[in-house]
Amino acid sequence: MSQAPIPANEQERLAALRALELLDSPAEAMFDHITALAAQICETPIALISLIDAQRQWFKSRVGLDVTQTERELAFCAHAVHADAWLEVSNALDDARFRDNPLVTSAPHIRFYAGMPLHDARGLALGTLCVIDRQPRDLDEHQRMQLQHLAKLTGELFELRLQARRQAEQSAMHQAMLDNAGSAVLVLDPQGRILRSNPEAQQLLGYPAAELAEQQLPQLLLEPGQFEGLCAAATAGPQSSEGQMRTRSGQSLPVRLNLSPIRAEGQPLQGYLLVANDLSQREEARLRLQRIAAQLPGMVYQYLLRADGSSCFPYASAGIHDIYGCSPEDASEDAQAIFARLHPDDAAQVRSAIAHSAASLTTWHQEYRVLHPQHGLIWVEGHAAPQRLENGTTLWHGFISDISERKRGEQLQNEFVSTVSHELRTPLTAIAGSLGLINGGALGEVPQAMRQMLEIAQSNSQRLRHLIDDLLDMDKLVAGKMHFDLQSLDLRPLLQQVLRNNQPYAERHQVQLHLLAGDDCRVLADAQRLEQVLANLLSNAAKFSAAGQQVELAAVPEVGWIRISVRDHGQGIAEDFKSLIFSKFAQADASDTRRQGGTGLGLAISKEIIEHMGGRIGFDSTEGQGSTFWLLLPLAAGQP
Repeated sequence: MSQAPIPANEQERLAALRALELLDSPAEAMFDHITALAAQICETPIALISLIDAQRQWFKSRVGLDVTQTERELAFCAHAVHADAWLEVSNALDDARFRDNPLVTSAPHIRFYAGMPLHDARGLALGTLCVIDRQPRDLDEHQRMQLQHLAKLTGELFELRLQARRQAEQSAMHQAMLDNAGSAVLVLDPQGRILRSNPEAQQLLGYPAAELAEQQLPQLLLEPGQFEGLCAAATAGPQSSEGQMRTRSGQSLPVRLNLSPIRAEGQPLQGYLLVANDLSQREEARLRLQRIAAQLPGMVYQYLLRADGSSCFPYASAGIHDIYGCSPEDASEDAQAIFARLHPDDAAQVRSAIAHSAASLTTWHQEYRVLHPQHGLIWVEGHAAPQRLENGTTLWHGFISDISERKRGEQLQNEFVSTVSHELRTPLTAIAGSLGLINGGALGEVPQAMRQMLEIAQSNSQRLRHLIDDLLDMDKLVAGKMHFDLQSLDLRPLLQQVLRNNQPYAERHQVQLHLLAGDDCRVLADAQRLEQVLANLLSNAAKFSAAGQQVELAAVPEVGWIRISVRDHGQGIAEDFKSLIFSKFAQADASDTRRQGGTGLGLAISKEIIEHMGGRIGFDSTEGQGSTFWLLLPLAAGQP
């Protein structure tokens, strides 16, 4: 027995066969008619539509044979598929390829075989239409021609069947979309007759499905000629309009109509898809929103930034008067009246934050001052979430509240802390200095019974002095009184100096500081303030690292920036503390902080310093795997 060779295009052929979704599918009458006709024309007891898979031949349709498949190596059809040509065997016992085939030597005892390859739309041979007899014989020319016609028809039916399946799937999907659209949807013919409707449309207009299908849309619209006008404009694309529709009960219903033409490419107009949205609830919703917004402190609003840079407030609650001293109508078309009320020192910052929010689609959050025409200078805080619209504009949804009272409280608190800190600094310095002299033996040897108490007093006076220094630094930063001397600095020597200055502190904790290799660059910063920040980060990393661990300092250039990082291998930062890490007096573990030392102000001060130098500070941390605090500072002019 000779097995049919594998066709050169086997993988492509198998992929095409799978794509037709025929294998192992149920019997279908249209194919059974073809095999029955083939058997009748050729006067054979057996006729098959056979498909050659990778391991088998499977029969899509069969007449006179009970089995549904055989092994591929036994298949006569595999030889026809390989040759991609008509195959006729008059007597299998006289053919060396088939005389030992089990299908010849045993049931079904094939003697005669004639098969015509079945092709898909690309001409790939997928199987055969074949006829089989248990007696030797030959087909006449008419029978051969008819079998070839039937084979061609079978291949075309394969393609039509797949198209019908796809169309049925698409129709089911369209129906599901129609039924779940959430709006009233009508499918119309070119003259406006309703062909299909979804449950929303039936409920909106008060018609059962069968009765609605008998209606003409122009007769349901109260405005004469509105449908014709929409259709005329729809030649250029989908159209939208507001109007009134008449329900089954005769009620007039305000709606928004969206009409889209249904037209396949290169084909005449098939009809229209109409989406109708009930506007009767819009006014009710608007009034409800007004009532809710009236109970909220401050201003609820939508802010629209157009592509040309102009802007407006499409919606603003009555609270706009409390924030900006104007009415919603004053800003509904142009926001200039609002921007004119911003404090001159804050206006640029507000506009810059809006531009950044629009570019990155991140939440806008600002605290700024407003010159209110009735109340004078007030502080406000705004939050808004941006949304990019299809026409390229950006729409924010948010609220603004008056925080003047909070700001006055913060000012009083800062003034109190500043005053107390200044008043305590001088006597505390004297106390700490005196304790230092006493413990140093300037007044003679300290009695052993007093030594421990004096050392505790000196240590706590130093801690209190550090706290006061930090409070005064924070006071200067908040008040804008801290001077920053921004210069172009060689970064690597500065990092080396910081490392030397902080190494003794790290060694007290048995931690090693290490500066990673890197190229030198010039950074725009205040050297003293940058050293202060890095000293804070290095000391934090050292005191929260285990003995024997290493803290790594690194600097990596980015486009226009330098990224300076301090990495430790300690316990990391707890998830519930990450949002508070840069807050004043923030302590992840108060007992641990007291044991390690610290005022809880270092990171808050570092954040203020870095931002005053035009940079950013942040961190990455996984609990149990350590932390990396990083700074982004601008490179000096001329750096890549």
